[in-house]
Amino acid sequence: MLHRLPAPRPDLLDAFDSMPPLAAALTPPASWYLEPKMFAWERHEIFERNWLPLARRDQVAETGDFVTGDVIGNPYVVVRGGDGVLRGFHNVCRHHAAEVMRGSGRCRELRCGYHGWTYGLDGGLRRTPQAGPLADFDRADYGLVAFPVEEWGPFVFGHLAAGEAGRDLAGDLAPIADVATDAARLQWVEGREYVMRCNWKVFVENSLDGGYHVPYLHRSLARGLSLERYKTTVFDRASVQRCGARGDDRLGDSVNYAWLFPNLFLNRYGAVLDTNVVLPLEPDRCLVRFDWYVDVDQTGGEVDPLWVKEIVEASDQIQQEDVLACESVQRGLGSSAVRRGRYSAELEGAVHAFHLMMHRAGRP
Repeated sequence: MLHRLPAPRPDLLDAFDSMPPLAAALTPPASWYLEPKMFAWERHEIFERNWLPLARRDQVAETGDFVTGDVIGNPYVVVRGGDGVLRGFHNVCRHHAAEVMRGSGRCRELRCGYHGWTYGLDGGLRRTPQAGPLADFDRADYGLVAFPVEEWGPFVFGHLAAGEAGRDLAGDLAPIADVATDAARLQWVEGREYVMRCNWKVFVENSLDGGYHVPYLHRSLARGLSLERYKTTVFDRASVQRCGARGDDRLGDSVNYAWLFPNLFLNRYGAVLDTNVVLPLEPDRCLVRFDWYVDVDQTGGEVDPLWVKEIVEASDQIQQEDVLACESVQRGLGSSAVRRGRYSAELEGAVHAFHLMMHRAGRP
C-alpha cells in the first residue's frame, strides 16, 4: 500500500561509460535528464534508499514537535515522542492512505483529518472512530509505517525505504563533518525555496563544478574569492570544495562547499552556514530549499537582522544567477543538436564522481 514496485534499472544508465579517467570521459547522455523512466528509477533507488535531510533539528526539539514533507510522492512526518525519541513515519493513514498530518507545529497525537483515525507519537494506532467491529483486525498491525531517522549537525536525516537500515550515515558524513558539526552554536535565521525548471542533477552539477562557472556567472562573488586557491577533494559519497576569500564581512577568510550524495550542500563562509537541499519534482523541475544559520559564537551571541538581510540577499542574487544557468542547460539538453559533452579535467572531478555514484547505484 505504501510503496510502488521498484522501477527497473534503466538501460540508459549504462549509456554512460564509467571506465575512462576524467580527462578522457564523456558526460552522461541527455536522456539522464529527460526520460521519465530515469526519473522513476531515481525515485526508488536514489531518493528512497539513501539518507536524506528531511527537517531542521530545531524544528523537532520538544515533545510533540513535528514536521511534514514529501520526497517524490513519499509523504513523511518526523515527530518527537513523549519519551524524547525522534521518529520518522510515512505520513499515510492506514485507513484510506490520506496524509495524517500537515505542515509543522506541536501536537499531542497524530490525527488524520479525513476520517479521524488517530495515532500516538510513537506511531501506534490509538482510535478508529466509527469503524465498527472489524474481522481479523489487530490495531498493533495498523500503526504508521516507520523509517529510520538520525540527527546530525542542524539536520534530521531519514531513510525512507521501510525495513532497510541504510548505509553508515556517520561514516559518509565524516569527511565533511568539520563544516557543520557545531550545531549547538548555529542559530537558524531564514529559509527560502526556489522552484527551478531543470532536472535536479543539473543543479547538483552546477554546484559541484569546482568554481568553473563562478568568474563568468557570479562576478560579484568572484571578486570576494581567491579562485587560484580553489581545491576540490572527492570522497566515497561526498566532496569538499575549499577556496580562499578576501576577508570581506560576508565571506571571511575562506569558504567551504561540502556535498553529501545525493542532494545536500553545506556552504560555510565567515559566521554563516547556508544549506541547500535539492528535491526532484518532475524530470524537468526541481525544488531547492535554502536555510541560513549563524554561528552565534562568532557574532558575540548577537544576530543583527540587517546583517542577516544583507547575507541572504547576496545569496539570493547568486541563486537567481544559478537558476538562469540551470534552466538554460535544461533547455539545451532537449535540443536535437546535443551530443556527449566533456569534463574540465582540472576542475570537474566532483561532477564526474557524482555521475559515477549515480551509475553504481542499485548494483549489488
